[in-house]
Amino acid sequence: MILKVIPVGPLSMNCSVIIDEDTGQSVVIDPGADLGVILKALEGTTPKYILATHGHIDHVGQVKGLKERLGVPFLVHKEDLFLLNDPIWKGFDLYVGADLPCPEPDGFLEEGMELSFGKIRLKVLHTPGHTPGHCCFYSEEKLLIAGDLLFRGSVGRWDIPGGSLEDLKKSLLRVVLELPEDVRVITGHGEETTMGRERKFNPLLREILGH
Repeated sequence: MILKVIPVGPLSMNCSVIIDEDTGQSVVIDPGADLGVILKALEGTTPKYILATHGHIDHVGQVKGLKERLGVPFLVHKEDLFLLNDPIWKGFDLYVGADLPCPEPDGFLEEGMELSFGKIRLKVLHTPGHTPGHCCFYSEEKLLIAGDLLFRGSVGRWDIPGGSLEDLKKSLLRVVLELPEDVRVITGHGEETTMGRERKFNPLLREILGH
């Protein structure tokens, strides 16, 4: 597995490109901005999917440009459909470097779904709280693409349209209990971390979990 984490846009959102070394097949997760940079990271690969952890504009802002060039399926959870072209983004799209309207999804992510490309399998974990349809992607190679669920030293916001503190608590508890400590966590913004580090040192996570 080759993983490229590319901070894009003024919010430094982490777009992830995952490549299967044997076949060259790849996926793009959260293409929020900087289309040219993302396309450069995909050179020499065969893209199979465009995936979004959730429907916020800084995570889907360049789905349109990628689909026009790659012609591959775009998948997001159905509960985040309302966010893809919400009028709330009007004007904000110029700031974050988004190309709207975001295309309609070609299919929907569901809890437990496995996405395969080459020998790599990504399992979909439905982790609502930041948004109703927020999802994480987990590989048995001990990699979690966490989106805006969990950050290094913090957790995702819930005080936004569609957010829910109770759902966020349940989702955080789930990943903490299910995943090993040495899982590498790629966050939606900022530095990567590990599950073990966040269990020990993340004050918001420890508060939510009652530690």
